[in-house]
Amino acid sequence: MVLTLEQPAEMKVPLHYYGYASAAVAMTTSSNAVWSLIVPPPALFNQHAQKSMCTRRKREHVILMSVLPQKKDASIPFYASLTTKGTAQQHANTINSVNVNGGRSSQEISNELSLGVTLDGGPVIDFASVKDSTSRAERALAEARKRYEASLDGSNLDSPVSLSLGGRLMGINDEVVAEVGNEIGVFVDEFVDKASGEDAYTLVQKCARYLRSKASPETFPRAWKDDEETTGNIEFTKEEISRFDSLLARAYEESGIVTSAFAKTFYLGTQVLPEPAMKAIWAVYVWCRRTDEIVDAPRPEAQDPNAEMLTDLSQWEIRLERLFDRGHVLDVLDLPLLDCKVKYPKLPITPFSDMIRGMLMDIPGLGQERYDTWDELHLYCYRVAGTVGLMSMPVFGCAPGYTDEMAK
Repeated sequence: MVLTLEQPAEMKVPLHYYGYASAAVAMTTSSNAVWSLIVPPPALFNQHAQKSMCTRRKREHVILMSVLPQKKDASIPFYASLTTKGTAQQHANTINSVNVNGGRSSQEISNELSLGVTLDGGPVIDFASVKDSTSRAERALAEARKRYEASLDGSNLDSPVSLSLGGRLMGINDEVVAEVGNEIGVFVDEFVDKASGEDAYTLVQKCARYLRSKASPETFPRAWKDDEETTGNIEFTKEEISRFDSLLARAYEESGIVTSAFAKTFYLGTQVLPEPAMKAIWAVYVWCRRTDEIVDAPRPEAQDPNAEMLTDLSQWEIRLERLFDRGHVLDVLDLPLLDCKVKYPKLPITPFSDMIRGMLMDIPGLGQERYDTWDELHLYCYRVAGTVGLMSMPVFGCAPGYTDEMAK
């Protein structure tokens, strides 16, 4: 459904949606202030919102979008206010009393926006790698990271076993399991050689070494210089290779199952891709899904849920850095993303790191609940949605005559 709205002297256009970031992107303005607002049918909209990669489905809130035009020739601000469930009229009556920026100060917002890059001298801003280290959110994440590293009791972060597995996979919780219909990752036990004393973690590390052995020397720039198992100077038997390939295939299959459970239409779209690309996109989706769950997961037993969330998010970022720099993984669902990095060595870490920044923007007291300008909303939409496109570009490739930079 497309609504074209003529601009009156003063108007508010409320739109309820459940964390569906692309709805904001679809809202455009023309020079004569005639607005085109693309809104899916309510049933389809709710279905997409519940399964969207960018959804915040567990928070008991409704995001209410309002477009408030100003006087002629003025820029049209965009507002996204996070409010408790209620009617549009209730929101309209209280809109002026809402904390405008949530946890982020105006100065923090301004600092981050100033770090963006204008493309081709035009108004489009590139927010890749934007990170204001002075902001409260970044400082909180950095402090959580320090506390987490200190909790390792002096263990070397460069060691492949410094972050041990234990219990359920990170980013997987009861709600994910309920949605998928089975525990995630337990299939690894089917491939473990128990007779030799092997455990799941050891098997995952062996498979990771096998995948790294197929990578070019430039793929993992910070791999250990003297580690022959990392640099590819190790041989594997046919039996080992067969077992590793079977484990990886099963990990990809599980990634597809998770993708199908949470993003049915997105999953259907992957079915038209060549099989290698289809599987790679599943791997990317699952990483995004797990990232989202780290922030949105209920933590009823935590004394300080936000502090625990920041610790988990900092650990997740460390894991990301180690995978891209060294090719190291911790659990069986890391293997597909590692395989993607080997097959698509140009896969950049930047959009993955930037998505973590988008997660910070959702944390109460540190994030932002209201977006007063297009640039502010653009930054958020880039981080939680646009990054997925950049993750996918090395997999899809570009048309002849075009470069990654041109496509971006």
